[in-house]
Amino acid sequence: MIVPGRPRARSVLILALTAFLLPALAEGQEGIIKGLVADGAGNPLKEARITLTDLTSGNRFSFKSGKEGKIFKVGIPPANYTLTVELEGYQPYKQQFTVSFGGQHVLNVILEKIPPKIDEDKDFVEGTAFFKEGKYAEAMASFEQVTARYPDSAAAHYNLGISAIRDGRKDRGIASLETAVRLMPDMIEPYFVLGEEYFALEEKDKSQAAFDRAIELDPSNPRAHYNIGIIFYKSGRLDAALASFRRSLELDPGFSSAHYQAGLINVGKGQFAEAVSCFEKFLEIEPNAPEAPRVKAMIEELKKQIK
Repeated sequence: MIVPGRPRARSVLILALTAFLLPALAEGQEGIIKGLVADGAGNPLKEARITLTDLTSGNRFSFKSGKEGKIFKVGIPPANYTLTVELEGYQPYKQQFTVSFGGQHVLNVILEKIPPKIDEDKDFVEGTAFFKEGKYAEAMASFEQVTARYPDSAAAHYNLGISAIRDGRKDRGIASLETAVRLMPDMIEPYFVLGEEYFALEEKDKSQAAFDRAIELDPSNPRAHYNIGIIFYKSGRLDAALASFRRSLELDPGFSSAHYQAGLINVGKGQFAEAVSCFEKFLEIEPNAPEAPRVKAMIEELKKQIK
């Protein structure tokens, strides 16, 4: 599944307030504001709009940072203000700010960029369309372009990984998915795919770790418990597998595959009545499943054993 993702960013404001009476303003009441507006890397930002709104009167004072990001404004009446700093492409900042009598106030503002809307990126949109059409190589090429421009985008790496796996390039896909979870550890979707791919490579410990992480992120996800059950089943840990399938069914009673797998385990454990119950439930949910004829035959044989 193609999913966009984009992290939140916050603006950071650093205020250094030094209030003191200047000789020339000893008898005055208005304040002076000076300082700098810059980005997170320390680069000055010009034309940032700075607005002070008097909390009592509603009066506003607006001005912009200079060519080198410098702030300088005189004649601000003493009052409590709402301070807003805005610049296109950057997160706005708002905070209460006090101008004191005859005070000189140093205002250093750091604005953070607004994260790009990656799902509106041309190559991202194109890659998504290719993926939906089953053109996985083309989708890969598009998402490669996206990851080159946005190397910290978990969504771009995830989509690249899924496209690569669908195109049969498993190693490339796994590497991209591992990058996605490194960038966004709470993104659940990559863990399912990684778990399945690790399992196919017979890396069962890594597969279980991936599904364990999925359960940790979403304990109520029946698919995660089911997948853990498959790993246990293939490893010969029947009791653990059965417990996982039962947990999956507690969360989703209509999960037909979990009923089927639980039936197989019960057969292996000699619990024929329980197996029949599981298989009958499977047929109730999936009467036309490809496995239906074989399941019906097993039910008939198991019922003979129960007698």
